[in-house]
Amino acid sequence: METDAIRDYLATSKKAVLQTQVGAEALQAAVHQRWSVKTGADPEAQNLVGQAPTVTTIAQLCAIAVPAVLPPDGRSVGAEETVYQLDATLIGYKHESDGDYHLVVVDDHGNTMVAEIPDPAKLAPGSFFADLIAAARHAFEAQFAIKPTAAPAQALTGPAPALTRATESVTIQGLGFFDFAHGQDGVAPNAIELHPVTGIAFGGSAPGNATTVPTTQ
Repeated sequence: METDAIRDYLATSKKAVLQTQVGAEALQAAVHQRWSVKTGADPEAQNLVGQAPTVTTIAQLCAIAVPAVLPPDGRSVGAEETVYQLDATLIGYKHESDGDYHLVVVDDHGNTMVAEIPDPAKLAPGSFFADLIAAARHAFEAQFAIKPTAAPAQALTGPAPALTRATESVTIQGLGFFDFAHGQDGVAPNAIELHPVTGIAFGGSAPGNATTVPTTQ
């Protein structure tokens, strides 16, 4: 495979910038944008409480166009106004410095995307999904025998923590959310995520917190 000098240069340049204090602090600030939306605390999230999850696939989610506008304290029309459920294989996870469990899931065709389980202690005030997030968090930690701990301290500069590899069939429920691609493991082409995860079950079982409905084609 031939190397691409321009692509290699841009990747190296971007990495070098992020290794500086200023670049890393800028990235940290960027990934914490829309925190109320990421944790289901924005006013529009109340409309999603009790919504029957729409059954979908990673491929279908990855095909959704990124909205032109992502409101800083609200939801874009469509995917971010939807609770989804999907079956996939969990291939890795890590405990991030913001407290989230970052999950990478894949389908049978190699499509990947991210799902995030926030730390219940770090939700934006007034999250409408606090109890479901806490239950999903407990189920995840129980599955992998993880003792609840504070988020790991992480220097602004330096390599990100590595994924813990896994091979687990999962059914995940969560709110649609568009992040931005910043080199995160498993990111979808359109950076869509299930964030926050509001239910998770392993081994082919479905989370029991809502009734599912099929997607319309």
